[in-house]
Amino acid sequence: MNEFFKKIVIPIDLADKHSIKVVMPRALQLSQTCSSELSFIYIIPDFGMKIIEDYLPKHWIKDQKNKHENQIREIIKQYIPEDVVVNFKVGRGAVYDEVIQYANETKADLIMVSAVRPQLRDYMLGPNASKIVRHSGISVLVVRE
Repeated sequence: MNEFFKKIVIPIDLADKHSIKVVMPRALQLSQTCSSELSFIYIIPDFGMKIIEDYLPKHWIKDQKNKHENQIREIIKQYIPEDVVVNFKVGRGAVYDEVIQYANETKADLIMVSAVRPQLRDYMLGPNASKIVRHSGISVLVVRE
């Protein structure tokens, strides 16, 4: 198995602390087993209309990006030892598109998505995880509790 999964992309939802607690130990375990590089991505959702952005404070997007980068750094520090190679990106747009594009940019060979939504757990994946599974050109590991 060591020849597989050298670069793993992990989309994280900073608002969902529970899914982070579930996915991070599994990402670390897989990384250590395969000597993998971990690449985390958080996506700031688009508002869908450019006109809405005209009403936001001038540096709102930049401030949001900086805030989220700091949150990701803290999560990495909390869960991932310093000897593991880690990258991260804060993107903007449609989650599934940005995740797949980031996986392509990093030449990842696995995307690890969390599917921890207790009310829907037994029935389906969330919409973004589902689209990533359907449209990704590489393997996708769906992590559940």
